[in-house]
Formats: sequence, C-alpha cells, structure tokens
Amino acid sequence: MAVCLAILVACAGGPEPPARFSRLKPFAPTDHDAVSAVLRTGFSEISEKAVIEPRLDELFLAGYRDFWHFDPALGFGADDSRLTLVGADGKIIANLDRPDQQNLKGWIDVTIQLFESARWSSPVARYADAESLYSVMFDAALARVDKYSRYAGRSSARGNRESRNGFVGLGFTFDIGSDGIIVRSLTDSGPMANAGVQVGDTILAVDGQATAGVTRNAVQKLMSGPPQTSVRLSLRRAGESEVASADARRGLIIPKTVKAELSNGVGRIEITGFNLRTASDVGNAVIELKKEGARGFILDVRGDPGGLLDQCVEIADMFLDSGTIATLSGRHPGAKQFYEAKRGDIAEGLPIIVLIDGKSASAAEIVAAALTDHGRAVAVGTNTLGKGSVQTLIRLPNDGELALTWSQTWAPDGYRIHELGLLPGLCTSGVDDPMDDVIASSLKDRTMAVSSRDAWRRSPMSAAERAELRALCPAEARPDRKVDFAIAERLLSDLTFYASAVATSQAAAR
Repeated sequence: MAVCLAILVACAGGPEPPARFSRLKPFAPTDHDAVSAVLRTGFSEISEKAVIEPRLDELFLAGYRDFWHFDPALGFGADDSRLTLVGADGKIIANLDRPDQQNLKGWIDVTIQLFESARWSSPVARYADAESLYSVMFDAALARVDKYSRYAGRSSARGNRESRNGFVGLGFTFDIGSDGIIVRSLTDSGPMANAGVQVGDTILAVDGQATAGVTRNAVQKLMSGPPQTSVRLSLRRAGESEVASADARRGLIIPKTVKAELSNGVGRIEITGFNLRTASDVGNAVIELKKEGARGFILDVRGDPGGLLDQCVEIADMFLDSGTIATLSGRHPGAKQFYEAKRGDIAEGLPIIVLIDGKSASAAEIVAAALTDHGRAVAVGTNTLGKGSVQTLIRLPNDGELALTWSQTWAPDGYRIHELGLLPGLCTSGVDDPMDDVIASSLKDRTMAVSSRDAWRRSPMSAAERAELRALCPAEARPDRKVDFAIAERLLSDLTFYASAVATSQAAAR
C-alpha cells in the first residue's frame, strides 16, 4: 500500500510547491527505514536525556498538531484510542489506532502513515520531504522540553559543527570580480595567509583553471579538497600588473573567537564564543599581554552566546588556584558533572574585570560566575541572560543534530544560573557616564549590596522572586557601550575601588 501511495503522489498533478518545500521525493520501502532510524534516534534520546522527563506520546502528538505546516488546511484530532487527520474538504484522510503511551515503534509507524496520508491527499503537502517531517516533529517535541533545545537539519548542523570544531579549507573570504576572485579577508595564520596571499589580491586561476566569470559555487568546488592537499594559485596584487604564483595547503580552519589588545596598560580580551580554540587563544593572549606589561585584564563576554562547556571550564581554571568552577545536575547519569580548579593562575594574581550584559549566556555566565564567586574578578555591566542550561549534541542518521537540554548549572556559591543569571558587582544598567561618582555610588551602600547577594544565593525561589532579583540590575544588551570599558579601566587604575568591589561581592558568600 505504501508503494501505491508513493506512486499516486508522484503522478498527481497540482500547484507548484511552496518555497519552503523541495519537490516531492516519494517514499520507497527503504525510505521508510531511513526515516524510522532518524525518528527512533531522536525521540529515544529526548526521552532518555531531557532534563525533565517527557511523556513520549505528548512529544509525538505535539508534532501531529503542527502538520498544518505541510498544508494549513490539514487538521488533526486525538482521543484516548484514535488519531485522526482531516483534509481540506473536511474528509477524514487517516483514522489510526493510538499506540500505547511509551510505544516508540508504534508512534514512529503512525507518524509515517500520517505523513504519507497528508502527502497523498493534499496538493500542497505532497511537496514535503523527509527533512520537512523531521523539522516539524522535532521542533514541536523540543518546544515541550525547553526553549533552548533545538533541531538543525543537515546543512545547518554542518555549519554549527564548523563553528564549534572547524572545517577543512583555505581560510579566506572573497568576492567575484571581472577578472577573477578578489580576496576580502584572511584567517590569521591560515593556509592562504601562510602562502603569502594578501587582502585585495585577485586570484586569476586555480590549478590552471581561469576564474574569470565563475560563480560562487564554482569557487567553492575549486577550493575544496582533502586536508593537507595543495592548490596552485595564479594571482595579481592590487594596483600591479605582474602575475605571481602561490601554493596553499588546505588545513583545519577554526573560527577565531578571541581578540586581544593592550590599552592604557590594561589587557583587553574579547571573547565572542567558545569553540575548540577559544581557551588556547585566551591563554596565549594573557601570556603575550603580560609580556607587554599588562597590569590587569578585562575579559569582555558581552553579547557572548556561549558554546563548548569544556572551553569555558578551562578558561575559568586558568585564573583560579582552587575551588569549584561549576556543578551540573540532570536526570541522565551523564549529565551530572562537577568541575574543580587546579592549582595555577596564569595571570599571577593581576586584577580582572569581567564585562557582562543581558546577552552574555551559558558558557560566558559560567566563566563570570566562577571568577566572581571566588573573588578573583569583579563583574561590571548588567544582569546576564540566565541560560544556565547545558545542551548535549546528538548527531542523527540524516547528519542533522539535536541540541538537547540535559542539565542545569549551579554557580560556586550555590545559586542556579538558569532563569536567574549573574548579578554584577558594579551595575551599569542605564549608565552612559563613566564618572567616578558612578563607581562610588555603586559601592557606597555595601549593606544593600550584601543583602542583594544573599538573596541571589537563596534557593529554591519562585519565578516572581527571580524576576524581582533580576530587576535589581536590569539586563541590557551593551556590546558597544564604551562606558563599561571606561569604568573597568577606572577600577583597575585604583585598586582601592577594585578591592572594595571584590570585598562587597565576597562578604555575602562568607
């Protein structure tokens, strides 16, 4: 019957497909196996590892209620024994037995039957493919878990993995010019830069093939290849007529997430994310800035959405001699983790300011909480996002992935970061003037500050209590606010102010 349905759908006429769907690729029996494998892997992982145990039937039912994404005219109904799919004309197009609550195979079989029925009966839904089914089912199911769990299809998942782990390439961006490929940017110490290519060069040929008039897709194919293989480039410098040659060897490219500079004797280190090279880049930056005479450091994690857990733990550990970095708790045994600092402070006790804002999240919050809770740094800025949840990454048989929340993070002082965030030692919400009285007024009422921090460390607390505490220093997005830097530099230039801020933070914890 499934094969007949596929043939009917493939042969039926109808309107052109919606832009969000590719043309129909009818299921053959082997397709059923492939789709079953993806759904089985995804839903079994969600069922086993979600931080709060979900009911399997509710996960699938949430997906069926979103079948209108295939065709807004489709309707779904369910009772204790039957599942019904209704078409555009109000006629029932599927009426199936409802599987037992935790019967994974039964729910997967029903999912495929409902999907095929929708494609067979609807001239719009017939253009939906397996990937659109995964998106509808997983998006709906994960929305019941929490707002941070998500599904990424094959293409998006590949991009996510490249951001985290890197990709094989040549390390450059380009535009298409009349004569060839114009180099617009280069990865520091990347293959192109190491080969002597410069920004503004025009690449006239790749391995002897002219690049005039090529498309962007053609460039990608010309430049791609296995790691450690070379490509021969013919290029011309901007403003010159001579053609030169260069050999670039393809290698692993990991996006850069760390920028560092020395300004007014202070080492500024901006961290925009946490991938495989972040911790090593921060460590190298600290070493170099110390050689240049840095008398203190500003770690800027404003706007940082987070990233790899091991990287933020390693960065916090760089500056701590001992103590807890973070504690993770979850339902699955693998989600329970405890991280403690080892001896050794790469900054050798030099003062540290951490800049935070309402977009600082996850790994960025772990670093800030670890350093401030131990009195190793002072946080300047606003309340953070409060994403104290950790996602485990699950690779699916279709090469997509689930980012599934499976644990929550507790700061060293015992408060849960999730939905609460981090209270800065010096609040700059609504502040645009870096005058000394801003710092002084923030530190003068130490009793109130200590009381606020005592309340922050209270657990558990209701949503209303969390909202009340977050209002003490309202979260703001401040990635370009120079006043935060100015206040941080002022603190580092007057260690009396700095010591007072550290003492205020620590008084409540002791």
